[in-house]
Formats: sequence, structure tokens, C-alpha cells
Amino acid sequence: MVETLLEAAARVFVKEGYGKATTNRIAAAAGVSVGSLYQYFPSKDAIAVELLRRYREGLMALIGARLGTATPETFEEVVHDLLAELVRAEGINPALHRVLIEQVLRTTARREMVGFEERLEAILGEALERAGIALPDRELAAFVLVRVVLAVVQGAVVDRPRYKTPALVDELTFLVVAYVKRKSVSTRDASTPSTPGS
Repeated sequence: MVETLLEAAARVFVKEGYGKATTNRIAAAAGVSVGSLYQYFPSKDAIAVELLRRYREGLMALIGARLGTATPETFEEVVHDLLAELVRAEGINPALHRVLIEQVLRTTARREMVGFEERLEAILGEALERAGIALPDRELAAFVLVRVVLAVVQGAVVDRPRYKTPALVDELTFLVVAYVKRKSVSTRDASTPSTPGS
């Protein structure tokens, strides 16, 4: 029943828009009574949060799997391929993705999604360590990178869809790799004793 309701809600959100979507319309699209819907979800907002939660769980698994393969030699390539998948947002209807960002991530419903960014930061921090990238503050670097990348990707989805292109992927890859290299170089410099006359 939950799967049926979620699939119906996704169709209604895309076809009619979030504002016009109601629990009655979602229930009708699912072929059930609205009373049956309320046994599982108290509102359409709760349905939207669950749709986004499920998408993000899949995203988390993808990011963990991709970053888990990174080495010092392949880090840039892995980052590029991963960012390309994030920008394409495979596995979710683009119109639905936009609705979920606008109606969940940009509203007070965001509080229901607490923990996603922090989990991504932990995954990225571990990947940086495995890839042998020394940073003065790995947790801070992961915080900056995760928040910046998510903000840019979400902005492209909602505000500037024309930027969902390979060019954006290249720009984000450059941003991530250049930031990490700059930070890691400064760490090495700090740990290298200065020589007379330097």
C-alpha cells in the first residue's frame, strides 16, 4: 500500500503540481480511499518527505560506493563521474526532483530530513582519508564540500535547469579537486621543516 501511495503521489505531484495536489487526489490516483491513505501518511507533506528520503537513501548508497573506490590516482575521475550522476539525478523524474527540493528542502519540512548532509560528510571524510589526501581539518573540508556541492546542484535543478550540463560537472569537479589539493598542499607545507634561507 505504501508503495502504491508513493507512486501515485509522484504522478500527481508531477502532473498537477504540488499546490494542486491533495490527499484526495493522491488517494484517487492510487485507487484507495483517503481514509486508507491517512493510515500511512498524515498529509501530502509527509508523502513528499518520504519520497525525498527514499531518493536520498539511494543517493547515499551510490555516493558511498563510488567514493569507496577512490585512490590518490583516481580521485579526480571518481569525483567527476559521481558529480555527473548527481547533476543528472538518475533514478528520479526531473519534475518530481524539482518539486521535492522546492517543497521539502526549501520549506520548514526540511527539518524532517536532518542528518543527510552529516552522513555525506562522514562518507566523504573517510574517502579522503582512504585516498591518502592529508588535510588540516578533514571534517571541516567535508562540511564545506558537501554543503557547496548540494547547494549548487539543487540550485541548478530548481533555479537554473539550463546549467544541468557537462559544463557544470566540469566546474564542480574543478572546485572540489582544486580545494582539496590546495588544502592538502598547505598541510604538507606546514609539516615540512623550513630550511635556512627559505
